[in-house]
Amino acid sequence: MPKELLVFGTKTFKITVPDDSRVTFGPWSPPTGSEKYATSDRALVGTLRVYQGTPKSSENVIAVFSQVTGFRDLSLEYAEEVAKEEGATIWKSDKNGYEREEKVSRKKEWVVPVVPLLAEIEEDDAE
Repeated sequence: MPKELLVFGTKTFKITVPDDSRVTFGPWSPPTGSEKYATSDRALVGTLRVYQGTPKSSENVIAVFSQVTGFRDLSLEYAEEVAKEEGATIWKSDKNGYEREEKVSRKKEWVVPVVPLLAEIEEDDAE
C-alpha cells in the first residue's frame, strides 16, 4: 500500500510514495573536512529523495525535495503538548497606596495539529 508522507520545510506538503520506492533524508551533498560537525541552521536542513525500486542510484531517483526540515508518515498518529495560559493583572492606586493583583490560570493539553493545507485538500476530497 502506498505511503502518504507529510513533508515540512520552506513549504508543508504531502506526497504519496509508491510501495516499491525507497525514501532517504540527508544533506544535499555530504559535508567535507571541517564542515562535518557544523551546527548551523543550514546544517539542520536536508534533502528528501525518493527512489524507484530498492537499488539506490541516481538513475532511480523519481523525486528530490530540498530545504526539508522533517517528514512523517501520515499513518503515524501525532499530537503536541500545548501550554495554555490565561490571566489578568489589575493595578490599583488610591489614597491607601499602590496594589497589584494577578490572576493566572495555566494548563497543558495534548492536541492534534491541523495543517491548513491538508484541511483544504481533505475538504475538496469530501465534495
